[in-house]
Formats: sequence, C-alpha cells, structure tokens
Amino acid sequence: MSHVELSWSEAAVKDAALSVPIEGDVPKGWKQSFERTVALLGSGDWGTIQVKKDRVLVADVAPGSEDKLKHHLDSIVAQANATAGVDEDDDEAQDETREDERSDPDAEMTARFRPAEPRSGTADESSKSEG
Repeated sequence: MSHVELSWSEAAVKDAALSVPIEGDVPKGWKQSFERTVALLGSGDWGTIQVKKDRVLVADVAPGSEDKLKHHLDSIVAQANATAGVDEDDDEAQDETREDERSDPDAEMTARFRPAEPRSGTADESSKSEG
C-alpha cells in the first residue's frame, strides 16, 4: 500500500476555498475514515471539509488560518491512514512550484499553504572554519 498524503505544493485557494490534491493510492475505506475524523474533530476558523475524487476541499478559508488548517488537515489524513491501515513512508516528494503573481487574498493564502521554495545562489558560510 502506498502512503496517502496531501500535495501541499499544488494547494490553491480560489474564492476563499482551498483545494489540495491527494497523493498516493487511496485504499478502500480511507475516505470514510477521513470523513469520520472530520466529524469527530469538528471545524475551526473555516467551512466544510470534503473529499472530492482526488482532492480535499475546504470552504470559507480566512486569511491567518493557514497554518492551523494545514496542521488540522494533515492530522485528519494521518488518522485516516492509521484507521485504513496505510503504510507510513517518510519519503518526501519535492515538486517544483510556481508562485502565483497575483496580490489578492486568495493568492496570499495559496502561498502560505504551499511549502517554501529553497533559495538558490546563497553562500553557505557554515563550511568556513578558522583555526
């Protein structure tokens, strides 16, 4: 069985609705476990959380709630994985991400959900040693 996780590098907010693709093969019973966990944990500063086909959708996402919501969704996925018996692999997929150049609340929230891009061309001063 593969590891089911959210593809945060492809997360997007449009009209205050978050959409995050699901990575991995979703086993039988996983979506039901996800939905039960959502019902048990309740909601926070956002609207309805749903699984639709190959993605998780969250309505009414407010600026400033990104970190809390991301943690909430990752916790729900972890519980669904545990309940459905999905193997937990620590493999981290690194996808290239394009930043959305718009300067509206949706674009800003999208950027906060996505992982930070590594900086290139910076000098590493930790390798210097003085004797």
